[in-house]
Amino acid sequence: MEASVAVDLLSCRYGPGPAYLFLYALRGGANIKLIGRTDGDNWNWAYVEGQNGCWVNVSFLRVDGDWRRLPVVYPGIASLPITPYYPPTAVTKATRSGSAVTVQWLEIPLRLGDEEDQAMQHYIVEIWRCDSAEIRFDEPGCSEPSHGRVFVQEKHGFAGPAEIPWPPVE
Repeated sequence: MEASVAVDLLSCRYGPGPAYLFLYALRGGANIKLIGRTDGDNWNWAYVEGQNGCWVNVSFLRVDGDWRRLPVVYPGIASLPITPYYPPTAVTKATRSGSAVTVQWLEIPLRLGDEEDQAMQHYIVEIWRCDSAEIRFDEPGCSEPSHGRVFVQEKHGFAGPAEIPWPPVE
């Protein structure tokens, strides 16, 4: 599916969201090809000629067609680059209080200089939940149960994931 950048500069990221590592930027008017998406939001996996695939927010694009018809490629075909420098974390606890789920994991300290910038998050938490019979958050009728995972993030890539043992609805 063809698209073009509708803003002056658009971040292309390693993963589908603003907290994932920055890969490169696209200038306004750049033509790209959308080849996939996530299952619940407006992040699309794009191909830019001569570059690696990356994730862009469709809100900042002019798209020829309905991007919701693209195949879901994350998780799956599109994957995060794995860092060779850090081990994955381990989830130590996942508890539920009503609809709130709290997750704890082991800290993996980063070495000095391994942050992309001072605002970089060291962990990426991905949650899939059931909502209205679609996988978004804990509602009966979904084709799969709610689940989640935690990645360690550092400037070279991602370690993990550590699967979250999802607490059942009481």
